[in-house]
Amino acid sequence: MGSMIFTEEEVRYYQALLSWEPRDEDDEDHIREKSLPLEMPAGQFMFLVLGSKGCGKTSILDRFCHGTFTGEDRPPDADEEGRGYRHKVRVEDRVYILDALELPPEHLSSEERLRQAVRITEAAVLVYDVRSRASFDLARTVHRLVRDAVGEARAYGLALVGSHADCGDEAREVSWAEGSGLAAGFGCGLFLETSARTGENVDELFARLGEEALRLRWLNYQRREQAERLSAATLEEDAVGKTSPVKRLARWRSWARPWFQRRLGERKMSSPY
Repeated sequence: MGSMIFTEEEVRYYQALLSWEPRDEDDEDHIREKSLPLEMPAGQFMFLVLGSKGCGKTSILDRFCHGTFTGEDRPPDADEEGRGYRHKVRVEDRVYILDALELPPEHLSSEERLRQAVRITEAAVLVYDVRSRASFDLARTVHRLVRDAVGEARAYGLALVGSHADCGDEAREVSWAEGSGLAAGFGCGLFLETSARTGENVDELFARLGEEALRLRWLNYQRREQAERLSAATLEEDAVGKTSPVKRLARWRSWARPWFQRRLGERKMSSPY
């Protein structure tokens, strides 16, 4: 994917989303962490959280970062939609800082904003509500938008997540099998159903996505190394002005061999003997 220049307004916007201010309810966690030995973070992850309005994105992030569940009856807060979260996550026995950018649903209609959000992150959590068929259907569209925004230049992680897994069967509109099948169709190896109310699979979600992000970092590194080697080889040939006779002969044979084999087969078939 080509380079992209951010305007000053867009830079301030995303910096504001990724800024983290402790809440009052974080005080107990802060006091408890003071008694624990400090461990230097091994690195940082930047994830994007997407989904339809009201599908449970904020509740999942609140449960993960603050260990709280505020419920679904609270009045909507315009400041909470489209904000950044920060928390520690342990991946492969090492601690990392996780920054999560919750993108407002209305920004999905802006190709430019979505591309910028994808550009500064390395994986996306695509959330739907198991009680809402509409949110599940929207997940297909959101996946296509993210795939188009990523392009073919790099590997990008994806987790498909069904929220409100603790609901009763009478309230459920999307089965676990349907969610798993959709994730398989996306080529996504990470699918979970979560509950912000009970905490089910919330910590596991981000830990497993962290493992996937580390794997994709190595894959992207190998891709860059290969591209740089090919580029260096091309520049070297251009500097010399020509390919060496040995390389030129080997390349000519690789090109010509299929043609000669085909011609030999045609002659055998046309021969009367």
